[in-house]
Amino acid sequence: MGYFKDTGKKISIEINGETVEASVFVHTNNGTTELRYDGVTHYSSKGENTEGLNRDTIENSIKDIWDDKWINNKKDKQPGFIKNFQVALQAREQNKNIREEFKVTDQDYYFRSKFFENNSAQYPVDAIYNKTGESQDHLVISQYSYKAPRADDIWFNDSVGISDLLTKGIGRNSPLDKFLGLVRMPMPNNITDSNNVRWGEDSLNAIEAAALKAVGNDITDDVGIGILGGLIGGLSGADAGETAKDAVSLKILAKVLGDLKNADKGVGSTILGTEGTARILAALGIETSAESILARRDGVVPNSNLELLFQAPMLRQFSFMYKMSPRSKSEANVVNQILRFFKQGMAAKKKNAAVGGANGGRSYFLGTPNVFRLQYRTSNNEAIKGLNRIKTCALTGTSVNYTPEGAFASYDGGQPVSVLLTLGFQELEPIYDSDYKYEGGTNDERKDSDYDMGPGEGYRWGIKADEVGY
Repeated sequence: MGYFKDTGKKISIEINGETVEASVFVHTNNGTTELRYDGVTHYSSKGENTEGLNRDTIENSIKDIWDDKWINNKKDKQPGFIKNFQVALQAREQNKNIREEFKVTDQDYYFRSKFFENNSAQYPVDAIYNKTGESQDHLVISQYSYKAPRADDIWFNDSVGISDLLTKGIGRNSPLDKFLGLVRMPMPNNITDSNNVRWGEDSLNAIEAAALKAVGNDITDDVGIGILGGLIGGLSGADAGETAKDAVSLKILAKVLGDLKNADKGVGSTILGTEGTARILAALGIETSAESILARRDGVVPNSNLELLFQAPMLRQFSFMYKMSPRSKSEANVVNQILRFFKQGMAAKKKNAAVGGANGGRSYFLGTPNVFRLQYRTSNNEAIKGLNRIKTCALTGTSVNYTPEGAFASYDGGQPVSVLLTLGFQELEPIYDSDYKYEGGTNDERKDSDYDMGPGEGYRWGIKADEVGY
């Protein structure tokens, strides 16, 4: 029978507006979990809960206090919902070890010297890029360490079940982790965007449509026939999969041929004759389609019902080019640091110095390069409504021409007089119609990226009604 055993663990819950510490009880036989306070059960994993208590919140709170000692305890029964959590916990531990190898260190932050302010740099150094008041229009490019945006639903969020993934799809979170630095650049001379989606030709002739309708009428019957055919094939020593497939095909063909008896005799006989001829020839190893027979014999082909159908969204690419000509030693230092900002940021990562990395050391895994956010800004740090927004991007290419004038020219010490920087970005996810409708919520709370972050969910821009949008 079993009984409810006090685990000695407590979590905070709110009852009638008061926060209290409720005790966690687990049934020794079936793993049913209850929260009790002052002798009253306020939550049950298999029953009614006190009004205002959220089941997911409670279960996640219990998981947070359930350590390895309890997970591996064979003596006591675990809460029923902990079983799936064990798998997630193992994935989290593996992920934790990898993240430890590639965690951000002080060396990963840019513009750390006293010369720079708030991990940021700008070119030209005397440009007026103000957060408040009047400002020159400019492009802000900020850099972040990367985190996998779709990992939670698959590995780490055990409240998302298989049925959720099958029926609702995979959720996506922010790919932005730690803010590492930003640069402010003049407006590019060439600003373009190109929004594209992939469409493709597709055809469906009458025979294919009839077969599709025959399958769609009652697919459970077809599955049953397939299983029966597979069993018969297996017992007779034939390939069960091929036998099942043939059984289903014959049943569907029988449906189509049966309906053809009541059809137009002329058209029906033409379809049956050419299709039958094509199948007989195929059995003899001669590949000739019914369409080819009709074309050669009667000079007609079945209507293919050709249409252009949507296939998939596409990822946008952006390219920017800047010629930078430092006018002083300090500005030359800024130019060099900006070049490094992009070149180092796009590089694949080896494990960090904290765990024996750096200096070309061994690294079994390579970490994802950093990612970038780009936005055109104007006075009062506002987005420019007449220009496109850009989603989080990967920097796929950085090209630097150190002799843009056709010959090498330098200041004392070899510093190039000018350099030509070309940047190639590609967005991490496609543009959807919902992106235009998202007006944003609260401001992102990360203070270290105060200048860069606008309203949104940490990585989505809030789009106003009078903006161009994406």
